[in-house]
Amino acid sequence: MQNSEKSQPCGSLSQRLLQDTAGCGERRLMIKWLEDAIQNDRFEIYYQPLYTVCDGSFTEAEALLRLKGPNGSYIPPDQFIPVAEESGQIVEIGCIVLRRVCGYIRHLLSCHIDIETISVNLSVLQLLAEDAVPRLLGIIRDSGISPNRILFEITESVLIPNYKLIAEKITALRNAGVQFALDDFGTGYSNITNVINLPFDAVKIDKSLIWNSVKNRRCSIMIRELTRTFRRINLTVTAEGVETEEHDRFVRQCGCDKIQGFRYARPLPVSRAEDYFGRFAE
Repeated sequence: MQNSEKSQPCGSLSQRLLQDTAGCGERRLMIKWLEDAIQNDRFEIYYQPLYTVCDGSFTEAEALLRLKGPNGSYIPPDQFIPVAEESGQIVEIGCIVLRRVCGYIRHLLSCHIDIETISVNLSVLQLLAEDAVPRLLGIIRDSGISPNRILFEITESVLIPNYKLIAEKITALRNAGVQFALDDFGTGYSNITNVINLPFDAVKIDKSLIWNSVKNRRCSIMIRELTRTFRRINLTVTAEGVETEEHDRFVRQCGCDKIQGFRYARPLPVSRAEDYFGRFAE
């Protein structure tokens, strides 16, 4: 249980931060607010269930970080996460998220709710930390769940700096049972060599390619062939950003294994996400 100082709502701190904006700039303000969020456990985690094409079930999800600002409205992740990366706070935030996700999986299993994996995004700073492997594995093991219920998602931009070191750490974590997915495939750095050489379990095709494929024949052909290739080398393929019937029909025709998007499920708070897991789509 938190002490009385930490358990205070945004209150006076929020007012001070809002008043301080003009004096210290938005970045410094954001760093202060992130520090407060870390110390006072202000982060929220939403879960977006993934639809399994072969049987219509929901047994996987992606954990998505949410943070309310001093005024009570949510701050877009593309605003606070880059600041957390630049300031180094992302390392501690990432551990908070992983610890919370592991606890949630343990809770679901104790309630006999069928959940196979929950995916968590990893940053380059988390992987480059000297104690990255023992720290991440320690959090998972301390929770009492099996490592294979965690799937770490990384983007190809994470692989660019210090490729050899990051590849070693991915391999060490994978050997311990943790799963890995290459996220946002098709955005900027797509390199088939990374898919071949690193021990990924899954590839997530970025929504921009899915959306473009329904109106661009060349893109459509490329995605169909890539999906077949990934599946032939035993990678699970997830289509991201599926929102319409047309998107849905296309990714099914491609042979995608999982579907993530508003058509099947939006990101949900903990209380509502539980209703999805283990059930079948109507």
